[in-house]
Amino acid sequence: MPRLRAALAALILFALGGCATSPPEHVSYQRRPVSFSAAGARDWLTQYRRSQGLTPVSLDGRLTAFAQAQADAMASHDELSHSVGGSFSSRVQSAGLADARIAENVSYGTYTDGDAMRQWKNSPGHNANLLMPNATRFGIAIAQSRGRVYWAMAIAGEPAKAQPSPFGEGPMVRVRRRVVSPARSVGGVIAAPFGGLFGN
Repeated sequence: MPRLRAALAALILFALGGCATSPPEHVSYQRRPVSFSAAGARDWLTQYRRSQGLTPVSLDGRLTAFAQAQADAMASHDELSHSVGGSFSSRVQSAGLADARIAENVSYGTYTDGDAMRQWKNSPGHNANLLMPNATRFGIAIAQSRGRVYWAMAIAGEPAKAQPSPFGEGPMVRVRRRVVSPARSVGGVIAAPFGGLFGN
């Protein structure tokens, strides 16, 4: 009897613990016409981030282009992957985005931006990217192939500011180009006058 009571108590505690966590948001995978709004996805993400005490995000053209390139690469290869368009780090470098913390989510199987965002929210790793601390910029894109919709999004913080030199800016130097005359032969030896850039 004591064991039964202990088991029941543990079951009740487990059930109460389960009530503390919200169930995953419903995601529809039913095939239907595609509905995509980058502004709608941004608004959904901003509202979600604010509910967690985090900064809002704004749409960023460079991040949108970055996401579009990856969505297109996945659709052209019919492959869900972070590396089908090149490794993540190499793509970040090529896009000139290495000056800030950046994350990427990719997916397929949904047909609306709301469902894509909920799909990522329900996945711990993707959700961590949605909730990146200090993120301020966001881009999202889709590409279609054989009835499948590929989604890609990028989220990032502000670009790092260039650090000032500890030596200051230094003196201004005016550069003047001197005209150099052609080399001439002197006693069988080629003599070329010295020339180039000089500072005054």
